[in-house]
Amino acid sequence: MPKQLPQSTAAPLARGSLITLRRKCGTPTCCCAKGRPHETPALSYSIGGTTKMLTLRTQDVREVRAALKRYQKAIQTLEREALAGILTLRQKIRLQKSAVRKARG
Repeated sequence: MPKQLPQSTAAPLARGSLITLRRKCGTPTCCCAKGRPHETPALSYSIGGTTKMLTLRTQDVREVRAALKRYQKAIQTLEREALAGILTLRQKIRLQKSAVRKARG
C-alpha cells in the first residue's frame, strides 16, 4: 500500500517545471506524420537525482502553474528568513566579542 502524505489545508505547492511533451504516434495517416507532433502538458520534477514526469490534462495546467508560483514564493520567503537569521547571529556574536574585549580591558 503506498504511503499517504498528510493532507494540508493550505493551497498546494509544486516543485519542478511545466513542459510540453511533443511526440509522433506512429500512425502513417495522422497529422503528426506530416510534422505536427501531438502535444501533452507535463510536470517535470526530480526526486533523488532522478527526473520524473507527470503528464497533465489541459485543465490541470492552470492549477499546476499556480502551485509552482506558490512554491517559488515560499522558497524566496524562506531564503529571506534564513539570511535574516544569519544577520541576527552575526550581530549577536559581534556584541559578545565586544563585551569580552571591554571586560578584559
